[in-house]
Amino acid sequence: MKTRSLANAPEARLPIPERQSLCPVCLKTLPAELVRREDSVFLLRTCPEHGEFSGLLWKGEPGFDAWARPRNTPPRLPAATAADKGCPRDCGPCPEHRQTACTVLFEITRRCNLNCPVCFASSGGEQADGLKVEDLGQRLHRIRALAGEVVLQFSGGEPTLHPGLPEMIRLARSLFPAVQLNTNGVLLGRDADLARILADSGLSWVFLQFDGTTDDIHMKLRGRPLLDVKLEAVRRCREAGLPVVLVPTLAAGVNDKDLGNLLRLGLSLAPTVRGLHLQPMTLSGRNLPGRENPDSYLTLPETLQAVCAQSDGLVRPEHAFAPCCEHERCSFHFRYRKTPSGKLIPLRGPEGECCSPHSGLDACCSPAGEGGRAEGGSLADPAGADGARRAVEAVRRAWEAGEAAGGGDAFDAFIAKARSEIFSITCMAFQDCRNVELERLRGCCVFVYVHPDRLVPFCAYNMTSLDGTPLHRHV
Repeated sequence: MKTRSLANAPEARLPIPERQSLCPVCLKTLPAELVRREDSVFLLRTCPEHGEFSGLLWKGEPGFDAWARPRNTPPRLPAATAADKGCPRDCGPCPEHRQTACTVLFEITRRCNLNCPVCFASSGGEQADGLKVEDLGQRLHRIRALAGEVVLQFSGGEPTLHPGLPEMIRLARSLFPAVQLNTNGVLLGRDADLARILADSGLSWVFLQFDGTTDDIHMKLRGRPLLDVKLEAVRRCREAGLPVVLVPTLAAGVNDKDLGNLLRLGLSLAPTVRGLHLQPMTLSGRNLPGRENPDSYLTLPETLQAVCAQSDGLVRPEHAFAPCCEHERCSFHFRYRKTPSGKLIPLRGPEGECCSPHSGLDACCSPAGEGGRAEGGSLADPAGADGARRAVEAVRRAWEAGEAAGGGDAFDAFIAKARSEIFSITCMAFQDCRNVELERLRGCCVFVYVHPDRLVPFCAYNMTSLDGTPLHRHV
């Protein structure tokens, strides 16, 4: 399997030692190396049984080397499993994991009212929940004990199908600083009362699956014309005071040319819509189109450039910044203040810090030199722990509602108004069997809770071989 290889291009080995990856066929751990061919970087490895594989990691600007940056490294999560079979089979996390948690997904049902051909969770149909509300409380307390004060995401399947969701949200808000809902929006758009009920229960914001601005896009990725019901879901969230983040799954040749339209739609629906969270498609779960067409995948820089090129000058590459918490090849971030005239003012200082520390709008954990460190520093650095807390708080400030609390003074009202003007564009480039780097996986800060006492990195949990065999999910 050589995906988008540049067969005749001169290549250079990158001097990055101790790379490890997986065989896409049998998921065996293999030594790997990074190779540059023109403006692209590939991950090469050879399986003794299944041969050589080349997976595209990076293509275009910003350059692979220019995007690298020092990162905060908080104290590690306590190990829940032993390092026995080797990464990524010991996830729990094992003692080799090098990161704490910022977000934990809690999948409360496997049922779904869609049957998407690109579903990384292979959800759908009337699968039994097997999870009652009385069981949930114990599990939420376990997540709190294992992960600490993280962003808790209710996911699935389709979590709005669980009748106990409002009660779950109320309990979760007593344990976590922010609770988000990952939903396809179908019930939100059809049930006149659901958004208000969830808001009254304490839901912080909605992660709304929203792949594009035309129904032909939804038909290709979801199998149904869903645009109207998703717009209705946004309208009901606006009436309930629930912030929304639009979350498209991006596939080359399907909706990668629609990013400008999606950006303009999001801005027109602000401040209810607080931003876009882009997720390039991965070869995971029931991603049948991806197995047939490996060229449907977009790299992180290709996605960044597509947003900028289609934004009519509103979004520019120099406004982007790499993450401070997860690995730099996992994500990019744009953070803006949207003016009444529709202009986007970047909230990022000239030296690379995210925003003024006094603005109440700081965008992520502190950069190196302000509690950060380059790779290789102390894992027990208290400033690193503070950076993890700031990462959680940054997400909350960007996406949570900006209304001032009752009794607040004029400064509180000013901060609340400023927060309501934030518009973010983020991208998370999840790994799959084509391009997984185990060193990068060990730095993951997004986990899935697995009963009874495990936290598995998101990309490891959803890792699926070329023949559809999962590594962790439902095993």
